[in-house]
Amino acid sequence: MRSIEKNLSNNMLPKNPQSGAILIIVLWFVMFISILVATLASETRLSARAVFYNKEALKDWAHTLQALRAAEMEIMMARMPASPDDEERKEFEFEGKRKWIYRFNGQALKLAYPVSDNVTVRIYDNAGKINIQRLSRQQMHQLLKKRIGDDEEKLQALEDAWEDWIDGDDLKRVEGAEKEYYEELDPPYQPRNSRLETVEEILLIKGFAEAFQGVELDTVFTVYSNISGVNPNLATKEVLMLIPGLNEGIINEILARRQEEDFKSRQDFNEIAEPEQLVEFLPWINFSTGNEYTISIQSGETVLADDSENAEETTQEEMRLPAPADGKNVRAFMVTVQARGYRNIPKVLIVNPYGVVPNTAHERLPSKEEIMN
Repeated sequence: MRSIEKNLSNNMLPKNPQSGAILIIVLWFVMFISILVATLASETRLSARAVFYNKEALKDWAHTLQALRAAEMEIMMARMPASPDDEERKEFEFEGKRKWIYRFNGQALKLAYPVSDNVTVRIYDNAGKINIQRLSRQQMHQLLKKRIGDDEEKLQALEDAWEDWIDGDDLKRVEGAEKEYYEELDPPYQPRNSRLETVEEILLIKGFAEAFQGVELDTVFTVYSNISGVNPNLATKEVLMLIPGLNEGIINEILARRQEEDFKSRQDFNEIAEPEQLVEFLPWINFSTGNEYTISIQSGETVLADDSENAEETTQEEMRLPAPADGKNVRAFMVTVQARGYRNIPKVLIVNPYGVVPNTAHERLPSKEEIMN
């Protein structure tokens, strides 16, 4: 009996004591290989996505440069004598209601030279912006008053700080700020003691960052212009919102009417504003056009198809989404140029790869005829 139990016990023991360890090693090896394969697959997918986005980025950059050259040509051609065969220009200037060059008011343009379908080009004549270098103390007072209200103490302090920044000396005005004040800030800096060189510089002046909080400065101010005042046919909505005497209703009517007919004189505003509003508003008006333009090039976003079961059915066109909806401040590639007639390419003044597109909701406002009906 004991011999039988001994034989049974011997049969139940593994013939090779190392087989259990080998099995564990094999399992670990299989798991390691699985992890390695998954990692390599993930890396391959990431590499494929990187290649895709790099390819699309290069394509978008090529489209941006193409659009920039086409926009520069558009500025040059706008200064050429009208061609008798230019039906589009004739239709735009029908009965002398509009000027061809007033197209450069930030509206989306159809250019003479074709550009990519997913690119939107806008051109802003800087005569439609407030020239921050030519503001008088009284004009700055009016701008600040509309921003912060009729608080004479605060207005006095801001105006003194403004004049201390742009004057050529270190003598501090009563409520102003000079070198001693700015050198105690963190980080310290010194006042310009001259005209501002960029619009963003205004935020460095004592109190002005708070006064203009929430304002996209590039959409309302410019330092690239020799014109005082603002052309209402070219102004962005943000500019009109800053000008004294104008409210939302008047601004919307200006933006709607100019889609059908230009404002040609100050008398054109008599029927849309009250006398007390005109007293504030009209001194800011100028019907000149400038030589400086800001070109905005806005490309559609590129997205990669997801990993859903229908991903393989996603077409290249479906992968390309349009740029953010109008009516919102979105980023665009912007170049400010100076026109040099119709024989020379405009001179580049500044490049801003992340410029802000002014509000374009007014492009969907009812026209003058729709308002009257």
